[in-house]
Amino acid sequence: MSSTSKLSECASYWRKAACFGLASLAACASGASYAQSSVTLYGIIDTGVEWVNNVGANKSSVVRVPTLTGSIPSRWGLRGKEDLGGGLSAVFVLESGFAPSQGTLNQGGRLFGRQAYVGLSGHWGTLTLGRQYSQIYWALPGDTMGPNIYAAGDLDPYLAQPRLDNAVAYSFTTSGLTVGATYSFGRDAVDPAEAGGCPGQSPTDWRACKSMSAMVKYDAAMWGVAAAFDRNYGGGGTGSPLPTSSLTDTRAVIDGYVKFGTATIGAGFLHRINHGEQTPTLFDATSNYWWIGGTYLPIPVIAIDAQFGHISVGSNSSGASLIAARVAYLLSKRSSVYVTAGHVFNQRNGAFTIDGGVIPPASSPLPGVDQTGVMVGMRHQF
Repeated sequence: MSSTSKLSECASYWRKAACFGLASLAACASGASYAQSSVTLYGIIDTGVEWVNNVGANKSSVVRVPTLTGSIPSRWGLRGKEDLGGGLSAVFVLESGFAPSQGTLNQGGRLFGRQAYVGLSGHWGTLTLGRQYSQIYWALPGDTMGPNIYAAGDLDPYLAQPRLDNAVAYSFTTSGLTVGATYSFGRDAVDPAEAGGCPGQSPTDWRACKSMSAMVKYDAAMWGVAAAFDRNYGGGGTGSPLPTSSLTDTRAVIDGYVKFGTATIGAGFLHRINHGEQTPTLFDATSNYWWIGGTYLPIPVIAIDAQFGHISVGSNSSGASLIAARVAYLLSKRSSVYVTAGHVFNQRNGAFTIDGGVIPPASSPLPGVDQTGVMVGMRHQF
């Protein structure tokens, strides 16, 4: 055999070996990627029947199925994570809110109106981009009833839904301490102007519809405390509470909780400065809102919650107090039934509604009129 033939045969051998090695490496890499990636489907279905009195000018009573929330708003979502090696992971969340009573989408009809983001997570923290919560949402460990249809949070409905379009968020957690910051380049492009919506990102006004927030939180075994700052810039135009970008709506909150066995006590204080349009109720220049509540499990299958909140709005008697309670029976780790009730005490010019006033059709009372709500419902988590 000539030297040329030997060289050709040798080259052919090494080409085959290289191809086999690359194919094996690709297969291993594919298997490793599959083994180290995960996607989780999760959700909550929560609905029931409520009764509310003193609705509108006729002070009528209504019996209906709410579309937005019960004890927790209904949603389904996908959560994913891929290990990229070296302690780095790719993460994403797609979360859709819906009304079980109608099978329709909430959050203005968006497919993933609750959350939709992608990002990277490592030892240095987590950086994400998309539609996300303001940091004030994560800074409320002292709100023991959370988004329950009747809760102290009805005195400031923003706290249950501070979501931001076009947002960049960063968070870092170590030894119980969490810090976070979020910046939106243009918030709430779908929400109507009267609800505080904005056109989104503006090519001509660098401040229009921007939002920024920051949070610090510490959780120990039996207690926790948090503080947050949240500011929205205007630019929503005529009909919006913040029609121009020079106007701002700012909140600062501090709250916390303490655990005693199967009981938890939580409390908080929020100061708001709103430079938007002045109306008799929600959009005064300043307001102070505080709440206290608790959760207790007398036996493992029964949970009892109660909460009281008060808001003072400027000096024009536009505030209110609210008391709420809930009793839940846990059928299993995933399913429960509950009864919840609440009553709002409006001041002379106050017109706060017991269920937040955002559940169609609107259930707001006349100024100075109190309101009561009762709901029986069921919740299932998957």
